[in-house]
Formats: sequence, structure tokens, C-alpha cells
Amino acid sequence: MDRKLYSNNLGSIQIFCKSAELESFSAAAVALGITPAAVSRSVARIEARMGVRLFARSTRHIRLTDEGKLYYDECIRALQQLEAAERLLTGGLNTPRGTLRISVLTTYGHCRVMPVIHKYRQRYPDVELEINISNRNIDFIEEGYDLAIRLGQPKDSRLVARKLEDAQLGIYATPEYLAQRGTPQTLDDLTQHDCIHFIMPATGKPMPWTFITTTKKSRSISQAK
Repeated sequence: MDRKLYSNNLGSIQIFCKSAELESFSAAAVALGITPAAVSRSVARIEARMGVRLFARSTRHIRLTDEGKLYYDECIRALQQLEAAERLLTGGLNTPRGTLRISVLTTYGHCRVMPVIHKYRQRYPDVELEINISNRNIDFIEEGYDLAIRLGQPKDSRLVARKLEDAQLGIYATPEYLAQRGTPQTLDDLTQHDCIHFIMPATGKPMPWTFITTTKKSRSISQAK
């Protein structure tokens, strides 16, 4: 179908339907914000294209012919279908549906995301969730992800980022480990302990530990046993 022709016809159909409903070209013109002459020309073009008279005209009134009534019923049905399609799409914005693919860091996924999944499912039952819990970098386009939760600022300026929260980092150990190995008192003591480093997905190297001392100077430990 010629899209330009369809677009022009749609405007003419709306003018025709309004004229039929109000039984007046002048009233239709006022309702649509155009001139009565524009309404008359639009209806005349439809009649010329189809080779039928849609309205019986008098000096004061217009009324649909039998052909006009048939055409009006079909036009109204078509316009209602278009409106229903628009409501379906715009309604989807208020009621999310479909598949949502998320990639989230392991710790954040287990501690923050998974505990609230059931609440999201209750609120948006039409959304199917696919959650990948991994620390590796992802490609939104190639892998088809809609959302990713990561630390820091994204390097890709094309991505839209929203801050979720401030993450406070620290060093933690179980009571059993401290009872066996002792509690470190200084930074140097950490070199004698079994430390678990986070491997940066972008570099494959351990993320350095940076400490802020009471003098506001920072000190980093990039390796530990």
C-alpha cells in the first residue's frame, strides 16, 4: 500500500466521518479547525475517487446516501481499530509486559536484586525476567540485554546511567577465621593473611585495595597472599 496515499486518505476519512456525525460541513469544519471549503473539497475528492455520492445535499443540510451509510460504517470500524491499536501500545507503557533481560554483579545480585524479585513479579506479572548474575562485561547489542547493574561510571557514553546507591567497601572476615589467624592491627599485617581479591572484568587483574588514613592520605595494596 502507498503510505502517502494512505495518510492522505486517513485525513479525508476523518473529515467525512465528522461531517456525517454532525450532518453539516460547516459544523465539521468548526470541530476540526479547518474551513468549510476544505471539508467540502475533501468529501468531493472521496466521491470522485470512488465514483459514488456519499451525501445528499440541500441548501441547509446534508445526509448520507445509502452508499454513504455503508462507507461510514466501514470507516468508523477502521478508525476504532486504529484507536484500539494505539491504546494497546500506549497502555503497554503504563503496564509493562514482555521480556526484561538484566545483567547484575554477583554480590549485588544476591544481596540486593534477588530478595526483591518476588515484589517486582507481584507488581508486574506480565513481565518475564531473565537475570544473569555475573561480573563479566556484557555487550548490550550483541547479547540483547536491556539493563545492567555495575560499579562506577560506564565508559560507553551512549549508555544511559542512573545511580542506585553509594556502595561502601570494607574488609570482612568470619569470627572463625579471626579466631584462628588473629585480627590484623595494621595494613602491613594484611600481607600475612588470606585475602580474597575482586578480579576486574575489564582487565582481568585484582582490584587494588585503597585505604584512607586519619591524615587523609590514601594507601593501596595491590597484591596480597
